[in-house]
Amino acid sequence: MPLKIAVLVKQVPDMNAVKVDKATRAPNLSGQQVASSYDLYAVEQALKLQEQHGGETVAIAVGPASVKEALNRALAMGIDRAILVETADPNAVDTLALAGVIAQQVGAFSPDIVLAGQTADDYESGQVGAQVAELLNLPLVSNIAALEVDGSTLRLKRDMEDGYQSVEVQTPAVLLSSTGLEEPRLPSLKGIMAAKKKTVDIVSASPEAGRVTWSAPLAPEKGSAGIIVQDVSAAEAAQRLVEWLQSEKLL
Repeated sequence: MPLKIAVLVKQVPDMNAVKVDKATRAPNLSGQQVASSYDLYAVEQALKLQEQHGGETVAIAVGPASVKEALNRALAMGIDRAILVETADPNAVDTLALAGVIAQQVGAFSPDIVLAGQTADDYESGQVGAQVAELLNLPLVSNIAALEVDGSTLRLKRDMEDGYQSVEVQTPAVLLSSTGLEEPRLPSLKGIMAAKKKTVDIVSASPEAGRVTWSAPLAPEKGSAGIIVQDVSAAEAAQRLVEWLQSEKLL
């Protein structure tokens, strides 16, 4: 049975290129932007399902016009078309407001499966996918490591701390991908050229003011503490070490 699959994609700073100001401890997030790594696993899974069952895939992202670059990555990998919900800064609103504008686009598409990354590489809140599921009244399964489709039944394997959990759920459903899925493919030259001809629908949105506020992210202060023993004999240094371990109830 052909499947309609929506994939949620977020554009984030390239974590390998982020620099931290030593004086202010503030990160510089204005460098190279890429698609969030977990979302690329979701894109790969959507393409695998399309290859097996046919159907249509659409990638959905929220942000300024520059987010089209992240969508182009998904299109070059093989996604059929994309929707850019244009807004100034998706990180300036709380996740529920962001999920609201995404849910509108997902609901209009009426997919059988919604795939998203377990979390984003930048803020790592892990909330948007779950909130989209709640707003659309769809079942949610997180940490997906394997997926099999049997008609309207999805047989899933979840990656848990102590092993794996098998889950069955009926479509439509929202699934959050983990790195246990197959590695995302690299776009081929043919795919990159084909992406230029694919449709990217641009819609505007004004997310409602959020109920949650937060401060700017800062790197933790570096510090160290310890006791230096010097100018004493080895025997005395060892005795002091034993006394300290005893005082800390480590011996």
